Amino acid sequence: MKFFVADAFTNKPFLGNPAGVVILENQDNLSDSVMQNIAKEVRFSETAFVRSISKDEFDIRYFTPVAEVDLCGHATIGSFKVLEYLELVKAGCVYKAHTRAGIIDVSIEEGKVMMEQATPVMGEELEMDDIKKVAELLGIEEDEIGDRKYTLKPQAVSTGLWDLIVPVKSKQTLFSLSPDFDSISDYCRINNIVSFHIFTLDETRALANCRDFAPLYGIPEESATGTANGALIYYLYKHGIVEPEKMYEVIQGETMNRMSNIFAKVHLKDGVYKAYVGGDAKIVIEGSLLI
Repeated sequence: MKFFVADAFTNKPFLGNPAGVVILENQDNLSDSVMQNIAKEVRFSETAFVRSISKDEFDIRYFTPVAEVDLCGHATIGSFKVLEYLELVKAGCVYKAHTRAGIIDVSIEEGKVMMEQATPVMGEELEMDDIKKVAELLGIEEDEIGDRKYTLKPQAVSTGLWDLIVPVKSKQTLFSLSPDFDSISDYCRINNIVSFHIFTLDETRALANCRDFAPLYGIPEESATGTANGALIYYLYKHGIVEPEKMYEVIQGETMNRMSNIFAKVHLKDGVYKAYVGGDAKIVIEGSLLI
């Protein structure tokens, strides 16, 4: 089996978010436990297992070191860069990725792999008691949550996975977070949340700067999170901050010394506004799994 490591959301090695990509042939029949053990062995936040269904459809499954997840943005970006490298996909075409979150469109546009997110769902904005609790879990004061220009509150959003979108007022606050990972895990388990996605609009180089914590799934912090930024762009669209059909850039991973450049937009498809997330990827390792 062919195995690759691709740094997603960057065009340079050792930046962005690394993902494992395993290309399965028809004769490769890996059990769930074997795929889970491979993901545990390679220790990336996600490892994708990709199988061709037809010339324009692919089945993709995603495993963290501790569990299978329905969808993973950066591993999808990495997977399609690998498929392009293997000449199984090409720019200008739209492909179908079959995931546990549904069938999504993926295309390569101007060097970027862009992936459709699942139909967005908005949760309720958090009330004051819950906002205070979230601030405690992040090691900041309650009044640091929000935005200096807009009336923004933490809110759970799903574009395939449920993420808690948390605005903070400054980049200084964002970079000084001191998360209580055990308590965040408990909060996510109780509230059916995958991650805390913290962002600030206090950023001159891009729309936003963000950090993502998913300790429940064995990921204390992630340097680039496609699905969570899909949730973020849709959250900002619903709050009137971004325009549909316009591409925006989000920066993530700076505190981890793995800066990622994530591109996102809200696009009308079949009468529904959906989030699309994408970026470049750099393949850094090619090899074989001897299993």
